[in-house]
Parts: sequence; structure tokens; C-alpha cells
Amino acid sequence: MSNFNDGAPRTPKEWLEQGHDIVPCLNKEPKVKAWTTQENYVLLDEWNKKYSNHQIGLILNGKTDFDIDNHFINRFVGKYLKSCGAIYGRKTNPLSHYLFFETEKSYKFEMPKEFESYYKDFPHGNCLCEIRSGGGHQSIVPGSKINNEKVEWNNFSGIKNYDGDLKLDISKIALSGALTILYPSKGSRDDYCTAIAGVLSKHTNWNVSDIDEFVYFISVASEDEESGRRMSKGTTSKEKTFGMPKLAEILGCNIKTIAQLFSWVGVADNGSCFTDLKVFESEPKYWKLKYKDTWITIMDSSMLLSYTKMSILILENCYEVAPVITPKDWKEIVRGLLQNVKKIEVPMESSYYNSIGLEIIEMLARFDGDTDKENSFGGLSTRGVWTNTKDNCLYTRLENITNTLITKRMSYERRKLIDHMKEKMGAEHLTINVRKKDIRVWKFSRDLLDLRNHQNKGVAEHVRKRAQEEYDKSKNAF
Repeated sequence: MSNFNDGAPRTPKEWLEQGHDIVPCLNKEPKVKAWTTQENYVLLDEWNKKYSNHQIGLILNGKTDFDIDNHFINRFVGKYLKSCGAIYGRKTNPLSHYLFFETEKSYKFEMPKEFESYYKDFPHGNCLCEIRSGGGHQSIVPGSKINNEKVEWNNFSGIKNYDGDLKLDISKIALSGALTILYPSKGSRDDYCTAIAGVLSKHTNWNVSDIDEFVYFISVASEDEESGRRMSKGTTSKEKTFGMPKLAEILGCNIKTIAQLFSWVGVADNGSCFTDLKVFESEPKYWKLKYKDTWITIMDSSMLLSYTKMSILILENCYEVAPVITPKDWKEIVRGLLQNVKKIEVPMESSYYNSIGLEIIEMLARFDGDTDKENSFGGLSTRGVWTNTKDNCLYTRLENITNTLITKRMSYERRKLIDHMKEKMGAEHLTINVRKKDIRVWKFSRDLLDLRNHQNKGVAEHVRKRAQEEYDKSKNAF
């Protein structure tokens, strides 16, 4: 680092004489109680008597320190940060602090936990950089040592106001660094860049040139041999619908995690509320969609495609009004969720149509024993089930089955009901003659009644076992 004789403060005396408030620190921690209040500020005489060997902590009243912790961030400072007259650091990281006369909201730019494999070996872990500002914060400044390393000015021409939007420019730097760390290997780089451009094109007011430049800088910093092909993504991204779902697919993470990164530059993506999707492969299929921290069950697949219907489910399950999402955006969100859908195998006995099957078996069992075919199907007050002792089977009409289900208020699709009876229950569709009249019926094996008894026995055993477990827990609690 260079030495300057241009008024750069390097001692407590110089910092105080230039009107700055400072606090003595050890290991970066202030050593004065209630140091954030003005009446506790340390004056020069006290510094000389009590704190001569302490670090100098600059209290950031009306000032902002842009603190860089990750070397990837340095690659973009020159791209977005306008001139700064007060830059300092240590030999191992000489360009790590940029001071301005500005007041911003303090914020740490941290990689989400889901990307731990990317950041675990960095010296500062998931922290990329930080905006530190206001009287409740302090930064160790030149005139101090950290781990026996001098904190020195790299450049000083005065702490000045920032000409522009400091928060936005730092946010661009932070997001660029994060996306460079995550930059994929060959094979998906073009889609990655297109998806970044798609998010910015759709969710910000950046112009095409801004997006082109942003993506290009990332590809160059990532040493992409084909970075020249990434120069017009702000334009070509409009030709594809790539966005957060595509980035989540490429990086193997949650959409909510991607949204967290882009929130740094003001992207408010309501779709990030929807983070997971499961499909239960029963008959019919049903779904579970994770909205924020709540799993919402969707019994009808068509509801998944209608955001109007999904909004009602959100109201019923979460007691809140659903975020505003256009049908086009909802289609993209669902497409992204389906790319990472978790498929759950469901035992046949747990499926909805198996419940219908059990109702059919209950109906057959209720009227089992009528061996008179004409009594079962010939009269006005027929019970509708005939027990054929010759083949040990039960016969009934489809109308009897559907009427039973209607009585039980069980919805069904006729085609799927018939398929379940044939494929899962072994039913056979045929015609029998009663009083010289052909009647179309369904034939079921009486073995189904044994299955019913077995399942009921299993349920009873399960209930008994759970009761015993609960009893054992309560007994052990005392």
C-alpha cells in the first residue's frame, strides 16, 4: 500500500480533529459501554491515557462502509461502483472497505443456506459483503491492526457523498458475485444466462442494455470461453420463458432460494411463495403444494392449473389473501415446480378409489346370501345383489353401485370406477337372463368379503397398537 501525506487520518487524534466519532476496540469489539450514545464518546485525552493500544472503530454516524468479504465481489466493484475517495483494507485484502458520507440501511449480503457447498471453504463463509451504516455500527479503520496486520489506506481524497443509488449499485455487485460463484459448468451456461436475463427482464425496470451488460460481465468474470455469445441476453431472453424455475432446475435448488438472491436488486417474485410440489400416485392422483410454510392438498389436478381456484385454497388453508399472479406467470410457476416434483408412491389400499372399492364390498356383504336370482333382480323391491352358489360369486348392477356411492356422497368418474372394478377388484362385466330378460351385471368373487374382514382386522390391530403406545408414553412420563 502507498503512503499519503494528503490529510488521510491514521491516528485517533487525526480522526477526532477531522470531526469523526471513534470508539476504542479490541478484536473489532467496542470496549466502552453504551458507546453508541454521544455522551459516552471517547475524547482524545482519554484515548491517550487508556486506549493507546486499541483499534480505532469509526462510528458510522451519517456514513456508510461498503465492506467486502469475498474476493468474487471485487471483480464487479469497478463495473458498478462510482468513484470513491476513501478506500482502505489490509495487505491480504487491500480493497475491502469503501467509505461514503451517506446513510443507508445496514444489510448483509449472504448466500442462502442451500448453497452451502459453494461457500463452505470461503474465509467468511456465506457472507459476501455488507452495507454498514448509522450510529449503531462501527468499522475498524486505518491506524489499527487486525491479526497483526496493518489497516491502511489504499486511496484517500476525502470521504464523499455518493453520486447515484449506492444501495442499488452495491446490490448489483453482490448479485453478480453470487451468480458468478454459482456459474455452472459447460452444458447449461447458455440457459443459465438466459434465465438470469429473463428474471431481470420480467421483474425489474432495467433496460435491455443494462441486462445485456449485467449478464455479460458475469460470464466474463466466470471465465466462460463463450462469453461473447452472452452479450445480448436482454434481448433474446424475451424469446424464451426462462426465469427462476429454470435457474432452480440448473442449480438443483428451491425457487425460493433463487428469489432470495434476486430480492437484492428489488425483485419481488410472488411465485417464490410456492416452494415445493408432491404428487401422490394413487388413483386418482392428488397433490400437495407448499405455500410459504403450509402444505395445501389438491384433490383435483385441474385445480393446480387454475390460479383462481388455488387462491381459494390459500384463503381456506392459510387464512390470507393470495398474492396477485397473472395466469401466464402461474403457468410458468407450475412448470418450474413440475420440473422438480416429488413423486410419492401410494399403497393401493390408501387410494381414493380403493375407498370406493371398500364401499362396494360393504354393499355386497350387506346383501350377501340372497341365492334367488329372480328375487335379486326381478322384483320392484330388489336388493340388487345375487349370491351364485355355483361359482361362489356375487352379481350386481352398476346402478346399485353408483346409487350406493351417491348415498355415501362419494364422487367418482364413471370410466375410472369401471377400470378400478376390473383391474383392482377382478370384476367381470356380463349379461344374465332373468325372467327371459337380459340384464347387464357385474360379477365379483366372494373372496372380496374375506379381504374386507382381513382389512377390518388390520385396522383394529393398528388402533390397539397405537393405544398401547400412547399408554406406554404416558406411563413413562411420571
